[in-house]
Amino acid sequence: MSFSLNEAKWLQKYIANVHTMHKLEQLALVGMNDSEILFWFLHGLPNLKILTLTFCHLERIWGSESLISREKIGVVMQLEELSLNSMWALKEIGFEHDMLLQRVEYLIIQNCTKLRNLASSSVSFSYLIYLKVVKCMMRNLMTTSTAKTLVQLKRMKISSCPMIVEIVAENADEKVEEIEFKVLESLELVSLQNLKCFSNVEKCDLKFPLLKKLVVSECPKMTKLSKVQSAPNLEKVHVVAQEKHMWYWEGDLNATLQKRFTDQVCIKIFSFLISFKWFAIDNYIIMRNNITMINL
Repeated sequence: MSFSLNEAKWLQKYIANVHTMHKLEQLALVGMNDSEILFWFLHGLPNLKILTLTFCHLERIWGSESLISREKIGVVMQLEELSLNSMWALKEIGFEHDMLLQRVEYLIIQNCTKLRNLASSSVSFSYLIYLKVVKCMMRNLMTTSTAKTLVQLKRMKISSCPMIVEIVAENADEKVEEIEFKVLESLELVSLQNLKCFSNVEKCDLKFPLLKKLVVSECPKMTKLSKVQSAPNLEKVHVVAQEKHMWYWEGDLNATLQKRFTDQVCIKIFSFLISFKWFAIDNYIIMRNNITMINL
């Protein structure tokens, strides 16, 4: 079921509660600018599994000053999927303020340009299975402390985020020496112009025991996944999204990424020389024609 702002306000005004929709499992709200209406919906939908917010003018979804009590919000603990689309004012999702969001299994964030990261270091994503972030302006996605809780994550896709430098950043308050993505099978990094590595933490070993699919496409600055990592089941790095036959492998993950980076630089230099050559030839022909015209 989908509601616009005006429709939601009408329901809130003329219907005492929304318990009549106790079987509703999927809800989409468009153009919300009032978190009270959002909480009103959630309080009355105990079986809601999928929540989609689009064009909602909210700076935060959950806050410490929640307008309803934890007891009431607890009735929607079955929420499995949260999708945030084109929420340009959103600065904070608010995972740390309520366990409800931390139980989400599928998280999709698109066009949230003011959002700087997923959550604070204190947040645990132990239920998360699928993570997709598209067209956001964050410099990193999460800290090492949060990444360590991703024990159920199977797929991660980050694309078209031009500001992102690394996916997992160091948490200054806590030294993490090892992060194991125990069930991660697919990792896609696409069109990330400033991405240098997955993580640049010096003394943190990253483990990907089940990783089979790695896509690194249009990431011109990426030279390594991390300083120390292991991915025993990985045998190729796909360099073009959706193109299975285009891949690199040099026997080692970081060596493969370095080779890919070197080849990209060589291709750019070669392309520049070719274009410069034709530019020189064209100018020579033009100059020659001008001289011919003058001679005539």
